[in-house]
Amino acid sequence: MAIAFNKILIPVDFSLNTEIALKKAAGLVGHDEAILHLLHVLKPGNRSKQQFKLWTVEKEMEQLKDTIRSQHPSIKVKSHVLRGRSVQRLILDCAAMLKPDLIIIGKQNSRRRWSIFPHLEPDKIAKKSNCPVLTVKPGSLESRTKVILIPIRDFLPERKLEWGVLLAKRYKAQIHLLALQDTPEPKEWALPQVFLKAYHHLREHLHHPIEYSASGRHSAAKAALNYAELIMADMILVNPETESGVSGFTGWRHISDLVGKDSKIQVLDVEPYK
Repeated sequence: MAIAFNKILIPVDFSLNTEIALKKAAGLVGHDEAILHLLHVLKPGNRSKQQFKLWTVEKEMEQLKDTIRSQHPSIKVKSHVLRGRSVQRLILDCAAMLKPDLIIIGKQNSRRRWSIFPHLEPDKIAKKSNCPVLTVKPGSLESRTKVILIPIRDFLPERKLEWGVLLAKRYKAQIHLLALQDTPEPKEWALPQVFLKAYHHLREHLHHPIEYSASGRHSAAKAALNYAELIMADMILVNPETESGVSGFTGWRHISDLVGKDSKIQVLDVEPYK
């Protein structure tokens, strides 16, 4: 399956979230066929207030589009202002309609009450839309992606590896593989064979060395995050929920909620091929 960055969907709230997501999108696209789809969600309310808010949002959206065009003349920009109570539901609806290659979500913090994105779940969006979702924090705003971490478990994540190759070439980045043993070792353990297949797949497509390591029984997300911090990785490629979710006293949390807003670590949720 060919992967490209021809069409990127970005939820917009006109805050730092938007600035981060747009900067990352601009770094990925850069050809005449690329389109950025900007989505803003208006919550239901008083009709007169809604009309004023719609006018304000449309004005801000036009200003945002003008800024993008002035900085990146080759990128096409389309805006979508929709009404609804659930931002996540409308992101999924837009993804189903537009069929984007990537969704980018900027997140300042895990539970910011004044953001319209406080409860977005990137892994669930990736899983339900079957579209990769990149989550970025303010710390990654000015950083260049140099190191990409790919956790490997007991099956060959072909789609994740394809994205790893694409991003490594795009950013001229180095890839680290991390073998995760998250179950007791059975009689016929699949991980070593899978890990070798993943390693050889990357070696066939990339010319620079592939680094690798292994981790014992942990939460997959925590193990990946700990290792990413150890090697100073800029991006982690994970399978939604199984590798991106962490359970605790506050409930299920996405791996991006475990890093501070100043972290440069970006998280890409990639749903495996069916």
